[in-house]
Amino acid sequence: MAIVAYVAITGTRFLLAYGELKEAKELMLSAESTLRKDGPDASPDTLDGAQVRLLAARAKLDSARRLLDGDPLLRAAERLPALGPQLSAVRSFIDIGREGADVGLAGIEALRSYDAVRADKRPPLGERVVAFLEAVRPEMASAEASLALIQEERLAMEGDWLLPPLAGLLEEVDGRLPRLQRSLERYRDGQRAAPGLLGFRGGRRYLVLGLDNTELMPGGGLIGSYGVITLQRGRLRDRTFGEVEDVIDRWQERSGGEYIEPPGPLKRYLLRDWTWNFGIADWSPDFPTSARQALFFYERSGAEPVDGVIALDFATLEGLLEVLGPVRIERYGVTVDAENVTEEVLARIGRPLRPGQGDHAFARAVARRVIDEAMDADGQEWQPLLRRLERLAEEKHLFVYSGDAGIERSLGRLGWAGEVREEPGDYLMVVNASVHSTKLNLALRERFDVRVRLDAAGNAHHGVTLRYENRLDEWAAGRDPQFVSDLMLSGFYGGYVRVLTPKESRLREVRLNGEAAGVEEVTQEAGRLSFGRYVPLPRDARASLEFAYLSPGVVEALGGVRTYRLLLQKQPGTGAIPLRLTVELPAGASVTSVTLGGRELPPGRLRIETDLSRDRELVVEYEP
Repeated sequence: MAIVAYVAITGTRFLLAYGELKEAKELMLSAESTLRKDGPDASPDTLDGAQVRLLAARAKLDSARRLLDGDPLLRAAERLPALGPQLSAVRSFIDIGREGADVGLAGIEALRSYDAVRADKRPPLGERVVAFLEAVRPEMASAEASLALIQEERLAMEGDWLLPPLAGLLEEVDGRLPRLQRSLERYRDGQRAAPGLLGFRGGRRYLVLGLDNTELMPGGGLIGSYGVITLQRGRLRDRTFGEVEDVIDRWQERSGGEYIEPPGPLKRYLLRDWTWNFGIADWSPDFPTSARQALFFYERSGAEPVDGVIALDFATLEGLLEVLGPVRIERYGVTVDAENVTEEVLARIGRPLRPGQGDHAFARAVARRVIDEAMDADGQEWQPLLRRLERLAEEKHLFVYSGDAGIERSLGRLGWAGEVREEPGDYLMVVNASVHSTKLNLALRERFDVRVRLDAAGNAHHGVTLRYENRLDEWAAGRDPQFVSDLMLSGFYGGYVRVLTPKESRLREVRLNGEAAGVEEVTQEAGRLSFGRYVPLPRDARASLEFAYLSPGVVEALGGVRTYRLLLQKQPGTGAIPLRLTVELPAGASVTSVTLGGRELPPGRLRIETDLSRDRELVVEYEP
């Protein structure tokens, strides 16, 4: 009877410990939900409330650990074949919870530091960013140490069979760990990149490219204007802006009329006998490549070397003005805001294709004022401005290239580098270029339809249909006819389209408006295979371009599960192009899970309507 009673007491202690674990989990989830909802905008009261819940969760987990550690029978039972893994798992979950609560507490202290830095209105934006990254270094170090212990405990459970409640808890841990790891990695990359990038290790000079994405180029748009800025300890120390045509003129004069052979499509459809030049340097959709090409032309003009390149398009100006509010350009007597800045600039530049055509003085004045306002943002604007800058980089409207290889790697991981990504699995990027020197990308409507059929051998058979519609008459309604004529000429759009795929892909067919058309060019660029084709599109007409190709061996097999990954990258400078994505599995296969951008979709959903407002990654797991 004594033994039975002791076993019953031991079982009760175990159940009490498990109950404490469950209550701690609910407290932690409640705190996480509150912090995730309010984020950096969380009030002191909100932070205090979340801290109280995390401390209560920590106390319950400590109590659960004492209940387990204080019972010799439970410690002995951990050696039993079936029961042991369950008891060990509960102990590991308690330790994971304790470290997770510590991560949350460190995050709260980091948010308090953020709020203190934001409240100090004296330093400029760049200085405050570095001050914040430095202020939270101890909290981040603590969180990283806790993450390492969590990963160690998780690894100890690898391969164990767990009862359903514990298995479900393990799935929750696995779902949250990557997110926590990414957050800490982003901090590390920010801490590595920001001081050097913002001139805390000596002044840094950057070539600033103003991309006109109403006349789209593969790298984001025609380079309509440029500037050079100097950053020192987070402050804007100097800035000058100039005319792109002046750079080209200086280069031609210094070199005696040097000719640089343009890429084939650029020569055939746009430049003809003109040399490739600074204004159209971004022929690559890979921004580091385009940045280096722009530097090549810029330095050939006799300009002093710079430390990197920053590129921004009209969407960046619009996004910044949404945060900063209207800006008065006194010299012109014009106030620009997020709604009118693009057309106000376009109305004053004419057609800037070749030297001597167009004057970007107004565009330079706008860029100068907006950059000044952003760098001097006060405490109220700081946080929404940083959020907007991050979103603009994610949506491929803002890029930064650094000549420092370490900083460049961190920029890539942070999503600011604008590179063509090299990742395992399948890949697709549609790249358009306006090659008739018009601003018709304002009136162009696009839609992409991507169909993927997977076969039993792990190959992906693609059918990619690109639909274009020239809606100039609709766009021109109510606008000054002369303004429309200056920007759009006759309204005929000429687009050169490239489709980037895995380098092992094999092209099957190209069709233009339903008719077999063939491909003009097959090249390798940025580690991808590229198929190119010109698309003519008269005013108020429609066109379709279809590519059929095979991506071999892109399905990963692990045990009885097959995983298909498709990374769809967005072209720089483009909007949220509608995308329809359809995946067909091999005969007899059944779907296990479907995720898009890390978000799990309803089971079996293999026909997806989304857009390319940012890069999209589809992951389909299935059993053959």
